[in-house]
Amino acid sequence: MTARAWFVRTVRTGDTHLAAADWNGSDPIRPLCAPDVQYRPMNRRPMRVCFYDEQRCPLCLGHAAPSPPVLRAAVPAGNTDDPR
Repeated sequence: MTARAWFVRTVRTGDTHLAAADWNGSDPIRPLCAPDVQYRPMNRRPMRVCFYDEQRCPLCLGHAAPSPPVLRAAVPAGNTDDPR
């Protein structure tokens, strides 16, 4: 899996995007949410963590981390002691 980092396009809400972390500092960024779009980021170094939650692109968040595991619990059949 390729390492990813956050890159600031503008200071507007939701305009910090995920892209490959191995950025050379001069090439345009291609965000995961829109790989056909290129921009030059405002930050000089890739960010692993954004300072504010609202600065992250909601579409890129789906690529940020794997979904948490679903917790499942077994319930014994025929339990009549439950008052519900």
